[in-house]
This record gives sequence, structure tokens and C-alpha cells, in this order.
Amino acid sequence: MNKYSVFNELTDAEISSISESFGFEDKSFGKGEVIMKFRPHNKNSGIIKEGLAYLISINDRGEENILDYYEGGNIFGSAFSPDTNVNLYFVVAKKKCTVSFFDHSSMIKLCRSDCKKHIIFIENIMTTISCRNQIHIDILSQRTIRSRLTTYFAYLSEISGTKTLRLPIPLCDLAEYICTDRSAMMRELGKMNEDGLISSSGHTIQLL
Repeated sequence: MNKYSVFNELTDAEISSISESFGFEDKSFGKGEVIMKFRPHNKNSGIIKEGLAYLISINDRGEENILDYYEGGNIFGSAFSPDTNVNLYFVVAKKKCTVSFFDHSSMIKLCRSDCKKHIIFIENIMTTISCRNQIHIDILSQRTIRSRLTTYFAYLSEISGTKTLRLPIPLCDLAEYICTDRSAMMRELGKMNEDGLISSSGHTIQLL
């Protein structure tokens, strides 16, 4: 399971119970479909059950940027985004996705006896959001393309527990995620191969 899944440390039976008590509603989306538009009064949150989705922002010039990506177990929603009208935010399916939706306000209503599974679920939500945001900030705070790539790869390696990495997103989207020019990033990846730091083939990165 994804290290930053909201269902970590929960059994299948507990997940099923949480799904019922929170009123999860599962919906499927095809590639390119908008899963959610973030609005100030939208109280829905979504959890990716399977697939891959992007958090996109659009500025007043109509330019789109990838702010984050979501895999199985990752959560998103208006409650976790800036309460501002500066940019538009929405989640779009990069691959076919199944998403569990629920009312965000239900998270603050602890069930009878403050049951352990409910508390773990809420703690997981808080942890996954804060940790994923901190990781992205750490990556973007690096001053060079190489530093951003090596920091990103180091986090992927820690999460997966291996030095052979399968990139979760295409290289063109990775460049946008780390806020750099795609051609410049590809050149840097080539130099990192030449310098013996990595061995890359398509979406597979071997840390050396």
C-alpha cells in the first residue's frame, strides 16, 4: 500500500466499516475527465481507489500547471486547497480512476466511543497531506534541476524501499511537477546518466 495512503494500518474490515459510516460513494472517471472542481463551499473530499489523477491550477492567463498527483489511497478536496479566487483548481484523471467521495464534515464527527479505526483514519489524512506537501516544497526549494531531481528520486526510493524506481508520472509531466523546462530536465537526466548517478530507461530510474 502507498506509504501515504489514508488507509494505512487499517484492515480490510475496518476500511469497509469506515466506508459505510462515512457514506463513501464510488465513481469512475475516464482519462481526461474532470473529477472535481474546487469551490469554497464544496464539502466533498475524494480518495483515489485506483488510477492516477492530477491537481491542476489555472491562472488568469489560462495557463495550466500540475501542482500534485494522486495515486491509490491519496486524498484531495476543497478543504485542503487555498481558500482564494486567485487561481482555479481542479482534479483531472490522468488514467482511468475510481474515486470514493464523502462529505468532509463527517471527519469531525467521531463515531461512538471514539473508535480506534476512525482516529487512525483521520490521523492518516492529516499525515498524508502534510507530508506530501512538505515533500513537494522541499523539491521545489532546491536551486538546480539536478538537485530537484535527486531530491525527488530520494523520496521515491524511501517510499518504495528500492533504488529501482518506476516513475509514477510521465517525464513531460515530471518537468512541470518540479517546475522546470522539459528540455532542460531531459539534458540534466542525460548528464546524470553520464556522471554515473543514475541509469535511466524510459520511466525506470536506477539509483547508482
